Formats: sequence, structure tokens, C-alpha cells
Amino acid sequence: MNRTALLLRTHFADDGVKALIETLRGDPGLDFYVLADERRGPLDVGDTPKISLGPGLAAELGIYGDAPNLLWRCGDYGLYAARRALPAYDAFWMIEPDVRIRAAPSSRLLARFPPPDEVDFLAAHLRPAEPDWDWGRTMDPKDGAVWRCLFAMIRVSARAVDAMLQARRKASVAFARGGGDPLLWPNDEAFTASTLVRRGLTCRDLNDFGDVYDPATFSFWIPVSERWLAAEGREGRIYHPVLSGQAYFMKLFRLAQAQGTLATLDGVIDDLIGLEWSAEDAAAHHRAIASVSVARPA
Repeated sequence: MNRTALLLRTHFADDGVKALIETLRGDPGLDFYVLADERRGPLDVGDTPKISLGPGLAAELGIYGDAPNLLWRCGDYGLYAARRALPAYDAFWMIEPDVRIRAAPSSRLLARFPPPDEVDFLAAHLRPAEPDWDWGRTMDPKDGAVWRCLFAMIRVSARAVDAMLQARRKASVAFARGGGDPLLWPNDEAFTASTLVRRGLTCRDLNDFGDVYDPATFSFWIPVSERWLAAEGREGRIYHPVLSGQAYFMKLFRLAQAQGTLATLDGVIDDLIGLEWSAEDAAAHHRAIASVSVARPA
């Protein structure tokens, strides 16, 4: 029987993360571990099994370590640490702290997919990269097709992790020797999807095995209200990024600024009064929107 671990990759342990940990570790169908980015100090996750990612991780693994925001940019580094710490496992699920698995228990949804000896890599939004995708430029197209995915929730077989580490090590030598720009070191989404497809491993989208996610509620940009999800979320689905309160508003706010849609944000704020925030909170959000709108030149 295949052994699969679930890893929660996080660099913080606030009340929301701790609540998620309690939910996941209480699932008898899961072997659960926290993959803790502790480069700035230890994370308190109680007695939950933890794999620490310290400041010397890249050097320990023999891979490039000078890219900015290294463990955010290269989430696959955590997989190599997990493979080293947990060699008996055949595969690893890895999720981020703003992912929610709408299933009771979570293991019921995770068990629906083919085993890792049939599918090496599972991810959402898995597809050939568009020519204008920012991260696509970090992979050399001469080496093969450039692919992309969303790294928020993935499953990777142990043999795929081994192949990825081998490829990272080889690329690290060439990149350092050639004086590569740290900003062009491949991120996890481009590197993992492209490397595994190029090597002929079996890579599939999560939705290939039934509808597990809706692109509107499992994406990089568009946030999902935690309280809306509790009231309206569909069973058997995954969601990302799931936020609440001020964090949820700020994600909406930054997105609206980037897309030039601040004028429509007031209506969204009002629609969530009584669900995501109080009328007083909504008024504060309206003031924040107005202050930016007024400050903008005509």
C-alpha cells in the first residue's frame, strides 16, 4: 500500500494556521506534518510533527540559494527536505496555509486520486505556459516545452521529488558558474511542471479526475472569504486563497488597485456586511478606498 504524507508549508503560525493544523492532524486518514520555514526563528506548532526549513537548507541540499524570497519562490525546496526526513513515503501532498479542503474528512478527497505509481504529479491549472507568463522566462525553452501550474496544492511522487532534486542540482552548478541573475532562478511552478513533463513522468491536472476546483475560487489572485466558504462552500472542492477580515480586504484592495477596478470594490464590501465584516469595518474599508481614489491624479 502506498504511503502518502500531507505537508502544510508555512512561514507563520497564527491562530488561523493553528486551527487548520488541528483540523488536519485530527484526520485519522492523514499522516500530517508541518513544513516550517524557520529561517527567522522557530514556529510554535505545539506537538505537531514538524520538518524545519532553516537558513542553511539550500546549502545542505546542494542547490542554489541566492534567489530573493527563496522559500516562497521555490516551494519545491521543502519537498526535498521532506523527502530527506521522511524517506519511507511514496508521495507527498503539499498545501499552503490559505488552502481549504472542503471535505469531512480531508483524507476522503485526497484518496480519490490514482496512486503515485500511476500519477507522479498532480496540480491545479497544469498546462503549457502562455508566452507572456512572467515565470516562463526562467526556463530555457531550448530544453523543452515550458509548463506551468498553481503550487498552492500539489501531490508529488517520491521518484518525482528525486528527479526534481537532481535537476535542481545540475541547474544550480550551471547557473552559478554562468553568473545567473538571482531574479531568473526558476520558481517552483515553472520548474516543477516543466521538469517533470520534460522527463516523461506522468503529470495530470487535479480536475482530470472529477471537478475538484473551480478556477474562479482556486486561483492565484482572487481571494475567497473564509466565512462565505463556511456558509456556501461546496463539499468535495478545494479553495484558494482563503482569507478573512483585514487580510481578505487587503487582498481585494491590492487586486483592485492592480486591475484598476477600485470603483467596483465598494459594492463588494457592502455585499459582505454581516458575513465577512461588520458595518463599522465596512465603513473603514470604504474610507481606505476613498483615500486612494482621491489621491489619484485626474
